Amino acid sequence: MSNLSLHFAQNFNHKLDCEYFTSIRPQRDIYQFGAEIDIYCQEHFLKKANIISIKTLTLDELDDWTAFLDAGMNRYELTTLLKTFYPEAESLLFNVLLMQTC
Repeated sequence: MSNLSLHFAQNFNHKLDCEYFTSIRPQRDIYQFGAEIDIYCQEHFLKKANIISIKTLTLDELDDWTAFLDAGMNRYELTTLLKTFYPEAESLLFNVLLMQTC
């Protein structure tokens, strides 16, 4: 298993069942193009994936298209959810990670 892992509380939009999927996370230097990541859902290992693209944005820049693709909800709903996960979300940059299953 790789050293880097992403943990999902739930499989929003059944995205983790797809070969390609996204995740929106606070920006961190560990998220790099080509990085291999262990993917977990509810603490169960699901698969390995590689980061194939990274887009950086603020919550104000999050649009409905990205929100629906990532979580199956509109921009307002996803922004509200992200604020519950990350109370400091208003001041953060976020990475939209596009991943491909290994």
